[in-house]
Amino acid sequence: MRRHRQYILVTFIIFMLASSAWQANGDTDREKLYESLRRFNNILNIVEKRYVQDVDPASLIDNALKGMLSSLDPYSVYLDKQAYDRLMIRTKGNYGGLGMIIGMVEGWITVISPFEDTPAWKAGLKPGDRVIKIDGVSTKGISVEEASTKMRGKPGTKVTITIVREGVAEPIDYTLERAKIKLNPIPYYGILDKNIGYIKLSNFSEDASTKLSKTLKDLTKRGARKFILDLRNNAGGLLSEAVKVADNFLDKNQLIVSTRGRLPYANKEFHAVSKPKYGKYPLIVLVNKYSASASEIVAGAIQDWDRGLILGDTTFGKGLVQTLVPFKDSTALKLTTARYYTPSGRCIDKTDTIRFVLRNPTLGQEYHTLGEFKREIRGTGSIIPDMILLSPEKVTPLVMKISREGLFMEYASKYVGEHKNIEKEFEIQATDLDDFKVFLESKEFEFDEDKFDEAKEIISRMISESVAENLWGIWGRTELSLKYDPWIKEAIQILEAASSISDLFALLEENK
Repeated sequence: MRRHRQYILVTFIIFMLASSAWQANGDTDREKLYESLRRFNNILNIVEKRYVQDVDPASLIDNALKGMLSSLDPYSVYLDKQAYDRLMIRTKGNYGGLGMIIGMVEGWITVISPFEDTPAWKAGLKPGDRVIKIDGVSTKGISVEEASTKMRGKPGTKVTITIVREGVAEPIDYTLERAKIKLNPIPYYGILDKNIGYIKLSNFSEDASTKLSKTLKDLTKRGARKFILDLRNNAGGLLSEAVKVADNFLDKNQLIVSTRGRLPYANKEFHAVSKPKYGKYPLIVLVNKYSASASEIVAGAIQDWDRGLILGDTTFGKGLVQTLVPFKDSTALKLTTARYYTPSGRCIDKTDTIRFVLRNPTLGQEYHTLGEFKREIRGTGSIIPDMILLSPEKVTPLVMKISREGLFMEYASKYVGEHKNIEKEFEIQATDLDDFKVFLESKEFEFDEDKFDEAKEIISRMISESVAENLWGIWGRTELSLKYDPWIKEAIQILEAASSISDLFALLEENK
């Protein structure tokens, strides 16, 4: 009886799909479509009856849906309940939990960083703490995702975690009350040099623009008259937030981005709606190959209106618009329905001519900026910076392996335990590097002495940053890392020499 009901459901789904497709494609394709759907239903029936072991028709259908969508483009996907929940966390920027980043170190769930003012932070959890039990059950062998799921829950409920800490003989139990966790879209901002304000925008969650406006106001009060907006590694988020972020810098009514698709509802334009409070201050936007989607919208608008300089590496090229269609069973369809276009008309989506049928209609075409300087730009399927910067020093395989195994963070815990009253101006000494070698050997970590010496500068920096994170959290680590960042140094040098937006472009011409 159960299987009979399932096939009635499948037939109903097929009928609905056929009806929708018939309306979209017209009478000529009707019979071909019905024949394909009948074939699908027939194959499903054969597999369910004859396969070597029992199968779940519902799972087969889910996988068929996933396969169908994967043939369209990389971003059209069917989201099961867990995937849908994760998407909601990323876009809404909040969840019920303890408030910390965790990772896997030597087979154990390990605290990477607690977020400030969260249950984990207030309880005193530290980077490097190993979570060996959750509610009395060992975490040995479970995945990071499973551990995250166990620690998340309804705000107000409690969970007990048992941790092992470097330098503490016995495991420690923490009974923490879950709280609503807000992911901060701006993990760091500050005055870098004289009147240069720096903002790291890590995502475009639903309060990103509000946080940015408050940050700009605070930096301006503190004397900032030039800005660096860091969008590196920002994979995007909500279109509405990208528009609001750009609105801080562009003139009222200037086009920020447009979307174009097959259906009328997909064709929209988004304009700046307010007079910019920060529209005349020199601005540099940093991007790299992991800056995508909403980041590219903001960078593209700034570039097209000659509002500031884009520095860094060519962006990812994710210029497709997805529409989310939720279902009653807590699953959803995320379907590409349009493309993004910058104000000058460039489509910022890259083209994959091998696997996917999408094509960028603006590739290779010549465009010009819409601002004062009418500069020549080309449709490239991404945002090419006005000034290309060489990638920062590459992390060597040895450093990657040390980091992957969590040994920088573990050593930082040891270092903090052995050094009291560490000041923010601390520096790692040659004797510390020797001690780090001994530490690696004690962990049975094999390494080549010559390769260690070749990478000692970046190893020293990684140790410093890990110590800073242990003591002062992500804020402290970021503050320290900016001092070493060559792209930040380049941006500061340019802004120090520019007193206006026109000066920025004059300097750009001089450097060509």
